[in-house]
Amino acid sequence: METIKYYLNEKTKLLKKNFVSLPRLEARLLLSKILNKSLNWTYLNLEKKITKKQFENYEKIIKKKIKRFPTAYLLENKEFYSLNFKVNKNTLIPRPETEAIVDEIKKNLNKKNFFSFLDLGTGTGCILLSILKEFKKSVGIGTDIHLKTLNVAKLNCKKNNLTSRTKFINLDWNNKFFLRKIKKINKKFTGFKKFNVIVSNPPYLLKNEMKTLSPEVKFEPVQALYDNKDGLSFYKIIIPNLNFILSKNGYFYSEINPKNYKKIENICKKNNFFNFKFINDLSKKKRFILIRN
Repeated sequence: METIKYYLNEKTKLLKKNFVSLPRLEARLLLSKILNKSLNWTYLNLEKKITKKQFENYEKIIKKKIKRFPTAYLLENKEFYSLNFKVNKNTLIPRPETEAIVDEIKKNLNKKNFFSFLDLGTGTGCILLSILKEFKKSVGIGTDIHLKTLNVAKLNCKKNNLTSRTKFINLDWNNKFFLRKIKKINKKFTGFKKFNVIVSNPPYLLKNEMKTLSPEVKFEPVQALYDNKDGLSFYKIIIPNLNFILSKNGYFYSEINPKNYKKIENICKKNNFFNFKFINDLSKKKRFILIRN
């Protein structure tokens, strides 16, 4: 068998030929996964040879990358807010821009106080668990419609030592009893009927946007990207009912589609929520909404 240096060069050329972005980095990341070594280790051990079995596994994972499988799925993890989260085909891959929700919460709330958090459509649990890592006296509940997704969130919860302060529930916000159920669960878990903070990164893409997704994104769960309607289903259900589950002076943070911000503004005003603001992402697009109850 050949050396690490040899295979890295060969696979870099192959990935480049197949229009994979950052081919050299991708080749190295995937090799480090197969070898079960750190990225740095591959830089320091270029002359080491790999076994036949390792080579065969490397070939398989490179073929998947050529088909544009997301690297996070191939590596089975993704960093979010300096924490590592397990990901698989049942979860949306955490995005760096979503970290802004955690930043905004830190700006507005005192870490020394107790808060109850609700994460709607929790996915990997990355938002809720990152918040709880920062707010060490607080607790949180994450909901998701899919059990397989919740199983990943539970693994991430255990991995980050947050099981005593977190609860994950299999619930669908489209269910007419959803609000009553979540209040009952919160009362039992925290002693309070309402939540201090509600967060979400719901499906918000438009139908025409689904047609122009990058090849990698097409491998992610469709139901986490698109509501099969107008990208507003979540906001139409939750915003009118915020008073029912959000405490007085509580905060609601949600990621949004910048193209829909006017419509979301109208939903807020129609339901007598006027204390709200949109928060820009790094591209200066309106990416989040904050509603103060």
